[in-house]
Amino acid sequence: MFDKHYEWKFESMSLGEKELRLQKQMGISKLLARLLLKRGVSTPEAAAEFLNPNENSIYDPYLLHDMDKAVERIQDAVMGDQKITIYGDYDADGLTSTAVMYEALEQIGANVNYYIPDRFSDGYGPNMEVYKKLVSDGTELIITVDNGVSGYDEVAYAQSHGVDVVITDHHELPDKLPEAVAIVHPRHPDKNYPWPNLAGVGVAFKVASALLEDIPQELLDLVAIGTVADLMPLLDENRALVKFGIMALRNTQRPGLLALLANAKINIDDINEETIGFALAPRLNSLGRIQNGSTGVELLTTLDEDKAKQIASRVESLNTRRKELVATISKQAFQKLAEDETEHLVNVVAGKDWHEGVLGIVASHLVEETGKPSLVLSINDDGNIAKGSGRSVEAFQLFDAINGHRDLLTSFGGHHMACGLSLEESKIGELQAVLDNEARKQQLDLNKKPQLEIEQTIEADEVSLDLIEELKQLAPFGADNPKPIFSFTNYSVQSSFLMGQEKNHFKMSIRGKRAPIDVIAFSIGTHGQQLVDNAENIEFVGELATNVWKGQTKIQIMIKDFCLNAAEIPRIRINDLRSSKLTASLLRTNGEFFFFNSTVYSKLAGYFKRDAKIIVGLDKLPERVKVDNLVVVDCPPNLESFGTLLNRIEFEEITTILYPYKPVFLTGMPTKEEFGKVYRFAISHKNVDLKKDLNKLADYLKIKKDLLIFTLQVFFEVGFVKIDNGLMAGSSSRKRINLKDAPSYRARQRLLEAENVLLTSKTAEFEKTISQFITV
Repeated sequence: MFDKHYEWKFESMSLGEKELRLQKQMGISKLLARLLLKRGVSTPEAAAEFLNPNENSIYDPYLLHDMDKAVERIQDAVMGDQKITIYGDYDADGLTSTAVMYEALEQIGANVNYYIPDRFSDGYGPNMEVYKKLVSDGTELIITVDNGVSGYDEVAYAQSHGVDVVITDHHELPDKLPEAVAIVHPRHPDKNYPWPNLAGVGVAFKVASALLEDIPQELLDLVAIGTVADLMPLLDENRALVKFGIMALRNTQRPGLLALLANAKINIDDINEETIGFALAPRLNSLGRIQNGSTGVELLTTLDEDKAKQIASRVESLNTRRKELVATISKQAFQKLAEDETEHLVNVVAGKDWHEGVLGIVASHLVEETGKPSLVLSINDDGNIAKGSGRSVEAFQLFDAINGHRDLLTSFGGHHMACGLSLEESKIGELQAVLDNEARKQQLDLNKKPQLEIEQTIEADEVSLDLIEELKQLAPFGADNPKPIFSFTNYSVQSSFLMGQEKNHFKMSIRGKRAPIDVIAFSIGTHGQQLVDNAENIEFVGELATNVWKGQTKIQIMIKDFCLNAAEIPRIRINDLRSSKLTASLLRTNGEFFFFNSTVYSKLAGYFKRDAKIIVGLDKLPERVKVDNLVVVDCPPNLESFGTLLNRIEFEEITTILYPYKPVFLTGMPTKEEFGKVYRFAISHKNVDLKKDLNKLADYLKIKKDLLIFTLQVFFEVGFVKIDNGLMAGSSSRKRINLKDAPSYRARQRLLEAENVLLTSKTAEFEKTISQFITV
C-alpha cells in the first residue's frame, strides 16, 4: 500500500466573525477571506493592499540603515569620475543584484564595472586576494551586493589602502561588523526597517531607487527573479516587488531574458513565480555552478540581441550539463548509500572528483528520497580534502550539529537547513559518527513526517474556474504565502491511466454531479499500475490549476501527496537471498521456482531436483495460482513484470534470489558524450568488422564493451548504422531522432530501473517494496 509522504494537517481553527466581516466588507468568498486572515490580513485596508499592491507598498529607501551615507559616497564617486567596482555573487540573487546596481550606476554616469567571484577559486563572499587585486587595479570604491557583511578583514584592507567600501547585503549579521563607509542592510540593529526580509536584489533595488530618486520600474523584472530565486518570503514589500516584477517580465525588452525564455520554450504571457523558480533561476544558477557567473550579468544587461542569443545558448548547454551531473552523481551517491551496511541517522557520502557546483542539489535529492539529513562531499585530486554541501530536514538543526565540532573541519558555514564545509578525507568517518550522535541528541525521529497544511476539504462540484481565478488573487505564491492545498470529497473515479514516455505519470478523471476534472500526479515512481488498478481507493490532496489546450481551458488538480487505502495486505514471510552469484544450494530451496528469462533457466536446468516445480515466463503463468513458497530466481526485465508476478500468484512465503543475468546497474546508460563519440566514429567509417575488432573499438573509443554493444544496437534500431554479416557502416540522417524511442533503449532503461529498485536496496527497504507491489 502507498503511504503519505507528509502528515496532513487540516486547519481546524474557527475564524468566525472576523472571516464573515472581511467577506462582507470586501465582497469576496468565505474561503478567500479565510485564506487572507491566515496570512495575517485582517482589515479591509490590509486586504485591499495585499490583493492589489501599489506604490505605497514599496517603502522609502532612506528607512534603511546608512542609505544616506551610501548615496552620498556613490554620488561623490560619480562626480569625481572614480572607478567603481560592484562585488557581486554567483547565484541568481547575486547576478540580478549586480545587474540592478550596474544599470542604476550607468544611468547616473558612473565609471563602473563589476566582479563576480568564482565559486571554485574565490568561494562565497569577500575574498582577500580579490580585494587586493581590485585595489591594485585602481578601484576607488567597492560596492558589495548580496554579500559583504562577513568581510571584516577584507573591508579593513581596502579602507587602509584608501578604497572605500559600501556594503549592501541581506545575510545574517556577524557579531563584529566591517568598518565600511556604509552598511545598507534591512536587519541592521541600529535601524528598524519595516520589512527585514528583502533579498540581496531587493536591497540593491532600494539603493538604485535612492540614487535615481524614483522607483526604477525598468529594473523590477530583475528584482522579481532574484527575490523568487532566493526563496524569500513573498509577503509585504517582497510581494509588491515580485508582483510588479512579474508584470515587468511579461513586457520585458531585455534581449537576454527574451533569449532565455525562448530556449526554455516559455510563452512570455505565461510568466509567473513558477516560471522564475523552475526555469529562469536554475538557468542563471547553472552559470555559477558549472563555470563563472560573470556572463550572467552580461546576459541580463546587454542590448545586443546576437550576443544575448549566444550567451543564452551557452546557458542552456550549461543547464543541461548541470542536470546530467546531478543525475550521474545522484546515482553514484545512492549506490554508495546502498553499499553501506550500517544504518545511519544522517547520510554522509563522498566520491572522487564529484563536481562541487552541484553537490547541494544532490544532497537535496538524498533528503527527498531518504528523509534523512544528507552531506555530499567531493574528494579532490590529491585525495586529501573533501569539500561539499549539506541539506537537512526541518526537525534537525544541521548548523548546530556541526558547529560544535569545527576542530574536525578546515572550513564551515551555513544555517539550520543547509551548510557548506570541507575537511580532511581521513576524518569523514569521524564526522559521520558525530552527526549520528548529534541526531540522537536532537532526538531526530526519521519516522516523523513533515507536515503538509491542508486549507480545506471541498466537494468536487465546488471546484470551478471562478474559484481558481479568485485564488489567483493571492499570487505570487512562495515562501510564507504558499499555494492553497485542498482535499476533495463527493466524487467518483471515471478513468485512470499512466502517461509519459516512461509511464511514470498518473492521471485520472473524477466527477461529482457536474463536469469531470483531471487529477494528475507527476513522477510517481515504480508502482504506477497499482495506482491505476486501485484508483477508487486513492486518497489525495492537491492544488487547483488550469490547462489551456487548443483554446479550451480545463480544470486540473495537481496532486501534492496521496496514499492508497487498499485492503489490508496479508502478512507474508520474505526470505531475502538476493545474490549476483548463483550456487547449487540456492537452487535446492523448497518451493516453486519462477524464471522470467528462459535463457537463464536453460543454463541452470541441470541444477534442480527432478521433482522441482518450475514455471518459466509470465506467459506460462496460470491466471491465479497458489503456492506455499514462491522462489523468484532471476531479476525481472522491468518492475511491471515483477508486479504482475506477485499479483498473479498467491503465496505465504517468498524467496528472492533475483540473479541478474546480464546486469546493467553497475554500468548504467551511456552518457550523451559517449553516444556522440560512437556516432561520429560510425558515420566516418565503413565495413568495421565487429566480430573481430569489437574489443579494439571499445578501447579506442574508451567506452566499456557492453555499453558499446548497447549503443550500436540502439543506432541500428534508429537507422544510424547498418550491420551486415558482422560488418558495420554508418548511415547519417538529417531527421531529428530521439534515441530514447529505440526499443533497446527503453528496455535497458526499464531493466536499469528494476535493478536499482530490486537489487541495490537494503533488506528493510526491499521488503517494503515487495509489500507495495502486492494488492488484494
